[in-house]
Amino acid sequence: MAAETQKKGIPLYGRIFIALGIGIAFGYVLNMMGGTHNPIINGYILPFLQFLGGFFIKLIKMVVVPLVFFCIVDAALSLGDINKLKSVGVTTIIWFLATGMISAMIGLFWVNLIQPGKGLQLGTVSGGVKAKELPGMYQTILDFIPSNPFESLTSGSMMQIIVFSLFIGFAIIALGKKAEALGKIFNMLSMVMFKIVDYVIAIIPVGVFGLMSTTMTKYGTAIFGPVLKFILTDYLACLTTTFGVYTLLLAFVARVNVVTFWKKVFPSWLIAFSTCTSSAALPVSMDIASNKMGAPKDISSFILPLGCTAQMNGTCAYFAVVILFAAQLYGVDLSLPQQILLCVQATFLSVGCAATPQIGLVISLTLMTQMGLPLDGYSLVAGIYRIVDQIHTATNSVGDLVATVCISNMQHDLDHKKFEDLSLVGQSPVHDDEAV
Repeated sequence: MAAETQKKGIPLYGRIFIALGIGIAFGYVLNMMGGTHNPIINGYILPFLQFLGGFFIKLIKMVVVPLVFFCIVDAALSLGDINKLKSVGVTTIIWFLATGMISAMIGLFWVNLIQPGKGLQLGTVSGGVKAKELPGMYQTILDFIPSNPFESLTSGSMMQIIVFSLFIGFAIIALGKKAEALGKIFNMLSMVMFKIVDYVIAIIPVGVFGLMSTTMTKYGTAIFGPVLKFILTDYLACLTTTFGVYTLLLAFVARVNVVTFWKKVFPSWLIAFSTCTSSAALPVSMDIASNKMGAPKDISSFILPLGCTAQMNGTCAYFAVVILFAAQLYGVDLSLPQQILLCVQATFLSVGCAATPQIGLVISLTLMTQMGLPLDGYSLVAGIYRIVDQIHTATNSVGDLVATVCISNMQHDLDHKKFEDLSLVGQSPVHDDEAV
């Protein structure tokens, strides 16, 4: 194990931070040497740095459409037990979508209030923002349905791709054993896409260096104010969801002691926060839900694994924050209908996010493209994404446990006596097949 650890070397987020630091230092030196006004820098060095950043961005754009398509189908297939837990399944999906939308709206509130992108003008957007104004609820719903799914896949119309993917997934479920082989193919294709994403993510340090060096060369130290304000805004959005929305849901839907909940859930929160992946916290969360909080094992074993993919409240808040942050950097005012559309897109896109580090960084590029925003501001987020991804993941993971407790109580299956038993706090996990 020690040899394996040494072989791995510096973790990815460490390499990203190093690349970020080198990019800042290198770009600062170039900026002090004249930046874009220096003919050598502007004619030779800057184009190469832009190539490095552009290469990384192109790779991400390459994988986004097939990633969302195959993973949404695979996420829909994970509802294969919906017949066994019909009422729980419907309630769970509605819960995930509703809490995701609320989280995105909270993100919008904070980013509009703090306006982290104000004060630094990265440029202008030629032709305006491409996102359409919402003509009305009925037309908006109709626009989600693709007239030609293949055209939607080609053009990257993400909402239409998501709807088509959900139809395929549910149809495969309805066909049962006849379509089991096809379901396995989609599952394998989903795994293949995540493997490709692993390859793309591995070159993030190179892309961050190129993007950050380019930005520093052009704008100098003026970028740091907006970056710090972005981190603050993102954390405030996630903490509001965690200690505001979750507290209200636990108190009024689950009708449990919120302090007791946090005493029991903290180990899972800490694992998610430190690893940036809900999957790492899943075994602990399943033990906490069934053995320490009194949720039935059939409900917790359905909601928690599904939640790792389909409930991304922290990521929803981030999507809203990062898009408006990018818009503010370019002096673009998104109208209220456009912001509402952003919340809807963020909620549905989050359904396809796997519980892996950096995936939100990949998907957020899709939203930025959908809104017609330039991608230069992406560099300001890519370098510090690990910092904000920690609070996203922790918010996501705790949200899964909140959903489990609340839905268990709605089904009248929550063991309140076990939930209130503080003697269970700190006990070792129960290692049985059902808990893990």
